[in-house]
Amino acid sequence: MTDTLIDPASTPALTAGAAVVVEADGRTASNDALHIAIDEAVRRGAPLRVLTTWGARHREMYDATAVAERDRLSAAQLERRLNRALKRSPDLDARSIDGYDSVAEYLTAHPESAQVLVLGADQQDSDGLQTAVARSGCAVLTCDRRPRL
Repeated sequence: MTDTLIDPASTPALTAGAAVVVEADGRTASNDALHIAIDEAVRRGAPLRVLTTWGARHREMYDATAVAERDRLSAAQLERRLNRALKRSPDLDARSIDGYDSVAEYLTAHPESAQVLVLGADQQDSDGLQTAVARSGCAVLTCDRRPRL
C-alpha cells in the first residue's frame, strides 16, 4: 500500500534530473521502500538515489569490527538488489549515496536533488525531516507492503 502525503502537483517546479530518493538502512520497511522507489523511478523515467544510512545504525549497536562486517554485508545486499533492478530496467540511473546519517541530512544538503522521497512504514518522523522535505519541495510517498491485523 502506498500513500502520497504531499501532492506533487502542489510542489514548485523541480530541477531537471531530480531523483527518486529512498533511504536504505537494512530494515525490512526500508527494503520495501526500496522496491517501491525502484518502480517509481522507472515509471517516472527519473534517476534513483539510494541513501545508505545503515552505518549510523550499526555504529550504535556494534563494535568497530562488527560494524565493518555489517557495512560490507549491507552494501553487498543493496548491490544485488540494484543489479536485479538494472536487469529489468537497464536504462535506470541508479546510484547509492553514503556519508549521510539520515535522509533529512541529505535533503538539507541537497534540497533540489529529489522530486520524490519514498519512505518506509517505520521511518521516524522528525522536525528535521519535515523541514528538509518542505524546503526541497519534493513529493513524499510512504509505503507499507506488510499486511496488518
